Amino acid sequence: MSKNGKRYSDEFKADAMSLVKEGRSISSVARDLGISYQSLRNWLNASRQQQDPEASRILELEAQLKEEKKRNADLEETVAILKKATAIFATSNRK
Repeated sequence: MSKNGKRYSDEFKADAMSLVKEGRSISSVARDLGISYQSLRNWLNASRQQQDPEASRILELEAQLKEEKKRNADLEETVAILKKATAIFATSNRK
């Protein structure tokens, strides 16, 4: 078995996704076929993104925005810590 786990053919993936598109739940299809729920969800999401490139671009931009917000919050926290450290050193130098 490879390091990346199981590999499924494109035909198998298409058949699994068609069962979900016919109205069955993702969890029941995954259980019946012996695959993980998350794998089937990933295949469905990838299929939707290929069908709608604009939605794919929006998801990409949302992920980028989330990363930038996290980075901004980290930088703001760093600035706050440095301000407190500066205040501590400034008061200790006066004594």
